[in-house]
Amino acid sequence: MPKQLLVQLGKRGQLTLPSEVRRALGLKPGDALAVRLEEGRVVLEPAVVLPVEIYDEERIREFEEAARLSPEEAERIRKRWNL
Repeated sequence: MPKQLLVQLGKRGQLTLPSEVRRALGLKPGDALAVRLEEGRVVLEPAVVLPVEIYDEERIREFEEAARLSPEEAERIRKRWNL
């Protein structure tokens, strides 16, 4: 891949990364890129975006229920920790 390629900024501020750049970075349509300014340059880097789940009351109750100890489990823990 050449060290420098020319791209043109579109009317809406969009640019198209040349295919050789996308291939070299393994980028596919829909991938996220982090953008930052560095010493007067625009730097693009592949970004990792993790999905976020917003918990409703029902889901919170499920977590609370799963975290509860049975009386037997609680007794084993007390014995193990000499409580």
